[in-house]
This record gives sequence, structure tokens and C-alpha cells, in this order.
Amino acid sequence: MKKISIKFLSLILIFVVLFTFFQMYFIKNEVYARSAQYTQYIKSGISAFPESYQKKLAYLKYLHPNWEFKAYYTGIDWEELVSTENENSEMKNTIHKGSLLDPKGLCRCGTQGDSGYYDASNLMVRYYIDPRNFLGEAMVFQFLDLSSGTGITRDVVLSATRGTYLEKYTDSILKAASEAQINPLHIVATIFQELGSTGTPRAISGTVSGYEGYYNFYNYGATDGAGAVERGLAKAKELGWNNPEYALVDGAKRVLANGYISAGQTTKYFYKFDVVGNEILTEAMGNKTYSSDKFYSHQYMTNVRDPASQAGSLYDIYADNGILDAKLTFLIPVYNNMPASNSKPTSLTANDGQLYYINSMKKYGIQFRNSPGGASLGNLYKDTIVAVIGNSGSWSKVKIYGTSNFNTSTRQWNYVTYTGWVSTEYLAKVGTDVPDYRDQVDMGSGGSTPVNPTDVYGKADIKLEKSNAIVTPATTVKNMKEKYPNCVIKKADGITIDDEKAGIPTGAKITINGTTYTAVKYADSNGDGIINSGDLLKIQKHLLNVVPITDPNFISAADVTKDGTINSGDLLKIQKYLLRVSDIEL
Repeated sequence: MKKISIKFLSLILIFVVLFTFFQMYFIKNEVYARSAQYTQYIKSGISAFPESYQKKLAYLKYLHPNWEFKAYYTGIDWEELVSTENENSEMKNTIHKGSLLDPKGLCRCGTQGDSGYYDASNLMVRYYIDPRNFLGEAMVFQFLDLSSGTGITRDVVLSATRGTYLEKYTDSILKAASEAQINPLHIVATIFQELGSTGTPRAISGTVSGYEGYYNFYNYGATDGAGAVERGLAKAKELGWNNPEYALVDGAKRVLANGYISAGQTTKYFYKFDVVGNEILTEAMGNKTYSSDKFYSHQYMTNVRDPASQAGSLYDIYADNGILDAKLTFLIPVYNNMPASNSKPTSLTANDGQLYYINSMKKYGIQFRNSPGGASLGNLYKDTIVAVIGNSGSWSKVKIYGTSNFNTSTRQWNYVTYTGWVSTEYLAKVGTDVPDYRDQVDMGSGGSTPVNPTDVYGKADIKLEKSNAIVTPATTVKNMKEKYPNCVIKKADGITIDDEKAGIPTGAKITINGTTYTAVKYADSNGDGIINSGDLLKIQKHLLNVVPITDPNFISAADVTKDGTINSGDLLKIQKYLLRVSDIEL
């Protein structure tokens, strides 16, 4: 009896373990099931972006008034994206370990790809995927639209390549850019990123054993792991890249233009993260729906730092050649249900000292030294968290956690504590934000068209309530007179509005059968009768307590969610109206 009981209990235990496993498996897949399709669209102007993007973009606009920003609404849910790009996706997202990388930046799987590159942690992937972490003056260049090279002269390309192995290929690069119809600096930055900028890389030496006379400028086919150069040259041999110019020009057309640009991956960010459909989407095309099988797999590189690094290269080229203030277009992705933030992972806490982050425009970060101005111990990348434990003039002594080796028994990365010195000018206290210039720059209209007689969005509706005539954004004078034929509508300054196609502004006086009502037009928070970015700015200033809205009628107009207060929910609802995503009703 006792033996039977033990056997029975063992079977029950096995069943429970198996049941738990299957339950966990299926629940995980249910939570992170990939959508069947995504609806995407593009909208211009800073006001087209969610609130969490706007302050940083407005600051860039203040610094560079000619820059243009476009929001690429991907239709992808944030957590779905992260689960697809997760830390165990067969080396889909890697990072160079180095001794100064915080162990929380590495996957606990310990998987290695190319020499020194390992699977990045989920937290690190989240950080690099989040566009809001890279809206600084240099890092924003990973969102530069590369489908056009307007204004890039031969002198600029020559300057960008001078002193490197690419200098002698300047004219070939221009030819490649012209035939591929892409930005020539995109070609330069890509080659430098793939092959480095010093010496003569093996991939284009023409002397590699077994592949003599073949050249691969783009590491096309050079998959991760030992023998990558040879695999790339095998691809070059297959494609007939048997002279440098042909390899450079055909590679630009085949790999950069036809392979990526034409598929809608028109930025360095989109090269790394395949979150766009299979064509170049434009604002004029409106909403486009794509099957999800067009997404996620077409990635040019595995290194999660690559877009940021190439952004630094592009920024340097533009800055060094005096074209930083040219008219540049940045295409920046937006995801559904994004969290408030995704900080760079760190093992440091407030107990280690006052926390700061590296605030540098340099693509490789800044030098971590053994003493003020002393020998370099390595580089600290942008946004790396450090604990400041001392100061000596223009130098600060900081503490960091670095990674040593992987413990296969505990499935943990061992760490080492380092102390060293960094230049104080590159440190910013955690929590520091950029200045708010939203009231001083052109925020754009969010890509919307103001309500007008030829293009009215939404439903016209009117409600008389106590002393107010409450109307929807689409309501015009004509709508009001159709419902109340003898009404008289005057602006707040007393001028009668006779144009039946005109909108009804908040604050207008409407007399109906001898009774005068004050108009409250939902979303018209500034009283001009048109719903646009000006209304968003008015509400933003109110929320920031810069210029509070105090008039009860305008408070009611701004409170489109009708919850009794003006808040971020009202901003979001108006933004959706401007983007023609949803209407504002009574």
C-alpha cells in the first residue's frame, strides 16, 4: 500500500509539473501573440507625437529650426515588440560585452555570437528600441531619412572620407548614391560601421585566400561568428563583385536601396528594427495596413548599439562640413501603449553615491580614466549610469559595475567594481530634463487639416445647457442656423459671423429666441474656432502652469474627456482627433 501511494504521488507530481509547464507556455504565447496585421501612417510636426516625445523634439527644433520631424505610427503594441525582440531570440540583439558594460546589460543565457558579442538583456533591448532615449542632437541622426541626399556635394563626401581607405572611392560613392537614389553619407557611415575606418579591411583587400579579387564593402552575407569575412566574400563571389567600384555601386543598390530603403527601412533605426511595412510609406498615402509577416525579420545588423553608433558618425559628418542646419527630415517611430520610460539598465543604487548619467554626443561615449586626465580604462557609452563619489575641478571620480565572466552554474554574469575619473562636463544628474521650448518653436499641425467647409471631420452636434451652447469641433455656423433659423452668432469682440462655412469659436455669443448663450466648442481651447496644434499648446501651457486656463468656458472646451479637469487625457483625445483616429462628441 505504501509503495502504491508513493508511486501514485510521484505520478501526481509529474502531472502537476507537466501541467504547469504547458500552462506557462500557452499563457506566455497568449499574452505575447503577434498581431495578424498593423495599420501604419505618418504625420508631420512635433504636435503629431505623443506628449513624451514633444519636449525633446521642441528643444531640437529650437537649436535647428530647419529640421523637420515626422511621427511614424507603427500600429505595434510596445510589449508585443519587446517580446518579439526579446533576449532569447537566437542572437537577434547582441551587444559588445567589454569590461565596463554593466552586467544587467547582458542576457543571463550567456549566448555568444561574434567575438566579444553576446545576447543583450531584455532591459537593454528595451532601452535601445525606445526612440525617446535618442532624441538628442547627435543620436537623433539614427532617424534621419536616408532616401534623399539633397545638398550633399562631392566636397562633403571627400571631407567625410579624407585620410581613410574610402577617400580614393569618393567618386564611386557618389555614383553609387546617384544610381541607388540614397544619401551618399549613408553609404559612408554604413561602410565605416561594418568595416571600421582605419587601415584596409580584409573584406575589401582583394587578397583573402580563396576569394582573391573579390570585394564586399557592406559585409553582405557575413553572418555572425568565426569566418564571417569569408562568408561575406563567398557572397561577393556569387554576385560577381570582382572590382571595388562595381562592388561598391552594386552593393549600394542591392543591399542598401533595394534591400532596405525600397522596403521602407529608410533610417538607421529601421535598418536595425524591422517595424515598417514593405514599401516607403509617405504621409500622403494615409493609413496603410500590412500583414505582420512583413515585420521583424529583415534586420541589417544584430548589434543593438549600431543605430546609435552610426547616428554619431552621421552627426559628425554633418557638423564637420557645416551642413548641420540644413533642411533635414527625421522619421521617428511611435508604438502603442508605450511605458513612461525605459532607462538604461544599471546595477547601481543610491547607496553607491549620487547617480548621474553620461550625457555625450560622441558615438563611442567618453573616456573612463585612472586619474584626472590619466590613462584610459575604456569608454562609457551614452546614458551609462555612474555613481559620483568625488570631484577634482573639471574631473569627477565615479563608480561603476563592470562585467567579468559568465558563471554557467548560476547562470549569472560575474561583476567587478571599478572606480575612475570622467570629465564633469559629460555628466548630468539622473532626472535632468531638457528646457521646454514648446511655446517658442513651430510645433506643426500634427499633420491634420483644420476643420473647414471642404474638409470637415467628425459629426456636427449642438447642445444647449444652462447658459452655454456646447458644440462639437465639426459644427459650423450653417449647422447652427439649420437647427435654430433665427439665431445670431457674434464673436467675443461683438462682430457678427455671417459666413455659414465658418466654425463657431469658444467664447462666441449665440442669441436664440431672445436668449444669449456662450459657445463652448470642444477642443477649441484658444478661441480661434479652428482645432489645431495651437489648442494643444494652450493645454500644455496650462498643465505646466505657465499660462493657466481660468475662464470656465475655455476650461469646459479643453475638457474633452468630460471628467471635470484638464489633463493629459484631454491632450491625447485632441491629438487623436487631429490625426483623424477618433471623433470628439458631445
